Amino acid sequence: MKLKAKIHIYSTLLACITILFVNGLTFFLVQQNAYSNAANPLRNDIQQIAAALTSVQEERDIPTILRAYIPENGAIRVVENNQLLFSIDTVDRLHNYEVAIPPSKPFIQSEWNNQTVLSVATEALIGTGQIVQIQLHQTQQELDDTLTLLMRTFLFVTIAGILLLFTSNFILGRQITAPIEKLISQMRANRQHAAYQEIDVDAEMRDETAQLSREFNAMMRQLEENYRKQEQFVSNASHELKTPLTIIESYANLLKRRGVEDPAVTQEAINAITSETDRMKKLLEQFLELARSTQPVDVDLVWMDLSPIVRQVAMQMERITERTVLLSIPEILQKQMEPSRFRQLLTLLLDNAIKYSEKDVRIEMDSSAIRIHDQGQGIPEDALPHVFDRFYRVDEARSRVAGGSGIGLALAKELAGQVNMDLTLRSEVGLGTTAILTFR
Repeated sequence: MKLKAKIHIYSTLLACITILFVNGLTFFLVQQNAYSNAANPLRNDIQQIAAALTSVQEERDIPTILRAYIPENGAIRVVENNQLLFSIDTVDRLHNYEVAIPPSKPFIQSEWNNQTVLSVATEALIGTGQIVQIQLHQTQQELDDTLTLLMRTFLFVTIAGILLLFTSNFILGRQITAPIEKLISQMRANRQHAAYQEIDVDAEMRDETAQLSREFNAMMRQLEENYRKQEQFVSNASHELKTPLTIIESYANLLKRRGVEDPAVTQEAINAITSETDRMKKLLEQFLELARSTQPVDVDLVWMDLSPIVRQVAMQMERITERTVLLSIPEILQKQMEPSRFRQLLTLLLDNAIKYSEKDVRIEMDSSAIRIHDQGQGIPEDALPHVFDRFYRVDEARSRVAGGSGIGLALAKELAGQVNMDLTLRSEVGLGTTAILTFR
């Protein structure tokens, strides 16, 4: 069953049950209260009759007194030991009416000849010394007509309310499910056509269905962006891997043709193949690191001294690159950090600074940030917003000569976020670049 049908059926059914229960209970209470109010005058009258009969000395005077108190459309009975002594009627339909009236009940309501009859009774000691039961009966034709009209009114209101609820629930169900059906249709179309089409949403709408549509549009944009990035990643990765493979293939063919005859060519080919193989290995390692860094991970940050790690990384890079790294750091700097990722992050940024600068590199650290300065060519201002994109290179030729793959800064950006730091670059063309790691 569709959601629209469920909303329509269940809400209408619940509303109908509620209306029927409320109206039925209301009519029942009104009816009981109306008959109780109608019985009050009868109880007063029967007390007056009992008082009047106490002064009667002759039985022949009893009918005269009864006629004085008999109500309109009513009857009076005087009963002794279940024997009828006197009976006075003002309507023929009550001529043979008899009903047992328990003393514990204030009045009895019964049906007689399609009319409601209210009956009250009381015990009385009449002047002749007899103890009798006086019964007073009265038909409620006018009250029955009023209650019948009231019941019809309730019935009409109930039917009208049910019809209105049926219509309103139908409209409400359509309004609720229309955006969902539109969303389902768009999702199906996107799946069939491999598209990322969004849904039109009224900017003024603030309900949940509008929010759902906006979230769907945001998801489509993100999926499309991720798909484009994936395509770009595959394309760039293929291009990066194709270059060393082409070089390796060229030198391998050269060895086939001339390697045995010319030792110099053989040595050149071996060196080139070894170099390109090492480059491919490093490139693949960066690919794996980048893939792992983009996955959600739980990083345990602990309080530690960062200064020894900075010194160790700087010393290792000096030994590997035979370049000078100048340090301006405090003796002790306690921060919450994950040591292995912090070490990897420093290595990436320091290696990047050394690659693109022929002069000394300087590291400064204080309680607010770590700054890695190089004195290279710098980065143009229009390129700065893109330097953290995967495979982006400011200068393709210079990057390839330096051995860069274009994913080092992207990986560094991911690692910085994992260790609760912000990575930004500040650069001036001809003066150099500063990588700034700010503690959050």
